[in-house]
Amino acid sequence: MHTISGKNLSREELEEVNKWLLENRINTQRLRREFSDVLPLAEIFKRDYPRLVDLYNYPKKSSVQLKLANWETFNFKVLSKFNMTLSRDFMEQMANGVSGAAEILLHEVIRLEKRQRVAVERNASLRQEQTWEENDEVKTVVVNKQIGDGIVQVPQKMILYSLYEKQARDSQAKDVIIDAYQQRLAHMESIIKIKSERIDELLMQMGKLPQKRTTLTPSTCCFVLDAKDSITRQNPTSADPDSAT
Repeated sequence: MHTISGKNLSREELEEVNKWLLENRINTQRLRREFSDVLPLAEIFKRDYPRLVDLYNYPKKSSVQLKLANWETFNFKVLSKFNMTLSRDFMEQMANGVSGAAEILLHEVIRLEKRQRVAVERNASLRQEQTWEENDEVKTVVVNKQIGDGIVQVPQKMILYSLYEKQARDSQAKDVIIDAYQQRLAHMESIIKIKSERIDELLMQMGKLPQKRTTLTPSTCCFVLDAKDSITRQNPTSADPDSAT
């Protein structure tokens, strides 16, 4: 059982605590007063271990004696589950808001979080190891590996070559299927493009799509004539009385 009591934090440890406070959005200006009661700490543990902490057991108190009672309850019901305990003197420091006490406790909380992460990762690794051991196709062999200037033997997971060949064949077969679908998709896109162009041509012939307009230039300009002017231009002699004489 690890007993937490008063001590002096190093500069690096204080920086670590301040960084943790910022990440958890905790006001550092009122840290000593806020953490004189156990409720803020209980809320942190409730977030990480919801089944372990019941906030109704730690109502907010104002007097030092009632705050101390809250610390004693939390110490027994929660911290002891993590192999931690607060000394009586340290709980009194917390209840009285002694400068530096809250930082010491929060640094212990940070250390606990690290230990819990390591434990979770270790358990996950052990479960994976157990899965590999139960799988006859996965074997553990010892290989020589150079680390620095020396050669050390390290265990390495290996699979049967027959299993590797099967996986490789399956992968190649899937690649062939993917290529075939991609070629079919490209062919269908080409057909759709040709069909769309043909439909546009038919609609244009039926007058349902506007034809492309030709840009007018001096060489392509034409005059719109009325019927009389057209006849006059075609038969200039009939239009001029003097020309008949």
